[in-house]
Amino acid sequence: MTVDRLSPQEDRTWALLVGVMMWLPAELDTWLEGAADLSHAEFGVLRCLSTSEDREIHMSRLAATASVTPSHLSRIVGRLERRGLLLRSTDPVDARRTLARLTESGAALIDEVEPGYVAQVRDRVFGLLGSDQVNQLEDLAEAILTPLRGECVDLLPARAARP
Repeated sequence: MTVDRLSPQEDRTWALLVGVMMWLPAELDTWLEGAADLSHAEFGVLRCLSTSEDREIHMSRLAATASVTPSHLSRIVGRLERRGLLLRSTDPVDARRTLARLTESGAALIDEVEPGYVAQVRDRVFGLLGSDQVNQLEDLAEAILTPLRGECVDLLPARAARP
């Protein structure tokens, strides 16, 4: 094996991972588009707001939590704001920062869509794995994401106790 080529196992594993990264979000996009006229990224932003204290987050933290770039977040927030699902405002404590807040309409949409979304994720991911595999997937995803975007990992809830 040469250093500048992936081994056959690495090549296959990489192709599988790229396939999951490509096709799983596409499938969830399709489902969310039909269920709520939302993209997966838009749903992720609304969901992050719905689980935050006071349903409000600084835009920089929202970008990290929702795993989108700040420029992509601006476009997403603009679309969601036009639909009345969230509002932006200047932080009263620091005028250089912008807050995003989930509206009542946004909260109602999340409450309506989340059960179906959870079912989709369980059917397409967790229902296919045993509990040991779910633990391994959590470990692997964290090991890969931490050096890429440690701030995203830091913003996640603490790891749950494992059986």
